[in-house]
Amino acid sequence: MTDISATQLVVSRSAGTSSRTRLSYLDGWRGLSIALVLIGHFFPIPGINLGVMGVEFFFVLSGRLMAEILFVERYPLKAFFKRRFSRIYPALLVFVVASMVALSGTFVAFKWKAALTALTFTYNYAGILVNRAGALDHIWSLCVEEHAYVILALISFAVSGRARVVMLLGALSVLAMANGAISYWVLGMDYESTYWRTDVHIASILLSAVICLLRADDRLPALFKGPHVAVAASAGAVLLFLESVPTPIHYLVAVPLLALAVNSLDFGTRYLTGFLSSWPMAMLGLWSYSLYLWQQPFYKFVYSQGSAPLPMLAGVFACALCSYYIVEKPARTWLNRNW
Repeated sequence: MTDISATQLVVSRSAGTSSRTRLSYLDGWRGLSIALVLIGHFFPIPGINLGVMGVEFFFVLSGRLMAEILFVERYPLKAFFKRRFSRIYPALLVFVVASMVALSGTFVAFKWKAALTALTFTYNYAGILVNRAGALDHIWSLCVEEHAYVILALISFAVSGRARVVMLLGALSVLAMANGAISYWVLGMDYESTYWRTDVHIASILLSAVICLLRADDRLPALFKGPHVAVAASAGAVLLFLESVPTPIHYLVAVPLLALAVNSLDFGTRYLTGFLSSWPMAMLGLWSYSLYLWQQPFYKFVYSQGSAPLPMLAGVFACALCSYYIVEKPARTWLNRNW
């Protein structure tokens, strides 16, 4: 889902220059994220919603990468938004139009109004306030990410000084988490009405950005730089995502642990980074956006109609690979070259 292109990039600065280093284990983290979503949707494990947790793996990675690009590397905003558009929009447009046609007459059919909310990245609020379309329910997370890109880009433009940025992002994170806890616990809103909203869920992205910037400025406590921190923090987060744990705790405690984990990968053991850098994990990461787009309608047939999960999952991969190699990759390459 997270739409920063393959692997990514840490910026190191010396003698007034910057260099970019590919970190293949970040592609593997993305691959792990989509694997969790697919397992959670097609082969659910009782007691834990791996699909929900997989989205949080995506979000904290996105926060790290956005911080590196916008605040460390200081990537030009015009080019930044052009690349985000070329990465996200062609595949999304094809998915929404193709799904609207292909699913017509089925129990997950949707009309142009729902399609419009997906294509304008307003579905996460429209799905709460107006009406939902099951085949598009996953678009809420894309909406949160796109809104976060705009907010982070505006902050990178308007706020000078890394320390001020960290303080602002930290304050916004705390407010968003408190907003979620109050909405869920005090106001009695359900999961979607609470955690689909950008004003709540942006905390996952912002928290990771804060930790990333502290790491970039060498202000991260030594305790968090150990070789086993990423594994320990991830394991703690998984335990806190158990369904027996109150939902707000997932976002008040487990998500900060995941944000720490993804930013501690640089200090991790070679066994962990080697696993994440392996070919299967890297390829899953490469296809993750297309897989995330196309898994939803197939998942709905498994979840609501009792369809066999293996053939449905095969359909996901068939559609996603076509999307990646026929739409996503060529469109991104052409737009980046000619726009």
